[in-house]
Amino acid sequence: MAELDGFERAMPADEIEEGVMYPVEIDQEERILVKLNGEICALNGICTHEEALLADGDLEGNTIWCPLHSSGFEICTGRVTNPPAVVPLDTYDVRIEDGDVYVAIEPRPKYKEPPKQPRRRR
Repeated sequence: MAELDGFERAMPADEIEEGVMYPVEIDQEERILVKLNGEICALNGICTHEEALLADGDLEGNTIWCPLHSSGFEICTGRVTNPPAVVPLDTYDVRIEDGDVYVAIEPRPKYKEPPKQPRRRR
């Protein structure tokens, strides 16, 4: 079995079905794995608004819905799609090695909205 620096084994890749949430613990923290359009995405499993377990919420399309106040988060970017949350979720790199899913211990840089373009006067 392979070991990858900076990554921790989560589960066998062939157990992950499309469009299903899988709560896992990585580095003693809650994460969620979701396969979306064939890509396995990993994100923080705790809502940034009120710290609810997102695994208890719903998955609809490419959005995870918090069970507490219905904050929505885009699965592969962590971007907030519905308030009251305003802080995006951390997302994590995923690697498949020898049939197992490995999740990075450290998060990717947080999603940031593109800057708004100033209006031009005529």
